[in-house]
Amino acid sequence: MAAFTAGGAPPVLRGGRNNRTIYTVCAVIAGGLMLHRYYTSAPVEKDALPFPYGDHKEPKGRTAPKIIRPPRPGRPHIALAGQSHSDSDGWSFDIVGLLAVIGGSATDKHLPAITASPFSPIPRLLPAPETLLRTDRAHRLPAVKDVKVIGIQSGNFVTELNYFTNLLHDDVTSLPPFAVKVYRIGHRDPRVAHNNKDHGHTRLEGQEIPPLRPIKIRSLSWLNVVTLLSVVISAGLLIAGGVLGDGVALVALTAMCCSTSAATLSAQWSPRVSLRTARNEVPPADVALVTRAGAFVIVHCADEDVCRELYTGMDDCQYRFSGFRHRMLLASSTLLLMTAVILFSNCGWKMQIAVGSAYVVLNVLYWLLALLVEPRDIWDLTRYDVCEVPLNHLPVKNFTQALWLAIHHAGDTRWVRRGDVAPLTEAWDQWLAEALENVKDIEWDAVGCKDRLMKAVVAQGQQSKEVRARAIPIVE
Repeated sequence: MAAFTAGGAPPVLRGGRNNRTIYTVCAVIAGGLMLHRYYTSAPVEKDALPFPYGDHKEPKGRTAPKIIRPPRPGRPHIALAGQSHSDSDGWSFDIVGLLAVIGGSATDKHLPAITASPFSPIPRLLPAPETLLRTDRAHRLPAVKDVKVIGIQSGNFVTELNYFTNLLHDDVTSLPPFAVKVYRIGHRDPRVAHNNKDHGHTRLEGQEIPPLRPIKIRSLSWLNVVTLLSVVISAGLLIAGGVLGDGVALVALTAMCCSTSAATLSAQWSPRVSLRTARNEVPPADVALVTRAGAFVIVHCADEDVCRELYTGMDDCQYRFSGFRHRMLLASSTLLLMTAVILFSNCGWKMQIAVGSAYVVLNVLYWLLALLVEPRDIWDLTRYDVCEVPLNHLPVKNFTQALWLAIHHAGDTRWVRRGDVAPLTEAWDQWLAEALENVKDIEWDAVGCKDRLMKAVVAQGQQSKEVRARAIPIVE
């Protein structure tokens, strides 16, 4: 107390500046507590507001402002276009942008047919349109490996089977081991001698003849049905966006549909087969197909033109756009795709639900198309007349019997050596010689002959070993 008396008032109470500092700190703390209570408390109803002068009545023609719950601390509160703040506290549909770019595996199986369809340039929604944005385009359809194509008379030898040829034979690689089939194949219109690839018509003795039917997508196919359904779904979404007044959704849908159209145009193509230019006489155009599993397919072609188009020649893709136009279509499709994905995340929640549901339906349709529909059911291959020759023989149980039936229907054995189909041994050489002598006799015992020759070779080899063993001197 003496100190206080000598020195005056306590330091804390000395002067007005310290008092103002204390008051300021207290006011800040009180304000913070009030803000915390305001942000964490429940919204106040209009009827619960206290008024000091009795019951409060709103003036006529005037409504009380709507009380909106403020955002909680640490939680961002961003409402989508056309969506109130209270609506965005529920489900979030920002996943629509992801749904728009997934599903590439569903369209991969029929991707060549999708880009070759005449309906492909129509603007529409397509699952995973980025799978079409490829700068390096294939120059031919995927060929079937592990299949030997051997010319029976011509001696041609190819180690792969063309795409459309495999479709004609209903997937050669799926044949069971030691299966044997025989086909006769020719052009469906026999009047056409050859095609002029520049004009698509043939002149024969001053008379113009219609060309052969091109290889194209069937008009009535499940692929075209799914394509038209996607067009209808896209049109319905555009109408819904207009009715709801969601301008962002309209722009997003338009950008995505135009992106799909540009992408399919950049990859649109038509098949082109290998045509024979010379008109000279050639040997019969028969071929033998040998699979890795030991199955044989003998094909009797009507002429060399058919053989060149399907077996010995190479098919390729003739694209509609190339060079600068192709690159511009790719760039436009990419920019439109990125714009659409961004805009889809800013649509109204109703349109986001509609677009997300549409992509789910489209993915299911393309999955069913890949699982239930084969490429053979999509392509129009009526250019060729395919006839399978019925075979009346017992079930084949081993490779020797299958090879003999193939030789019998081929009428020759030289193709066996050209394609390395049989082992290169003396016994097999003798067997092939006897098979050629009996090539017309279907009842020839091919397996018994092979066993007899093999036993003779084994016995001869055993005798040679014994002779060599006696000739070696024994050194003690």
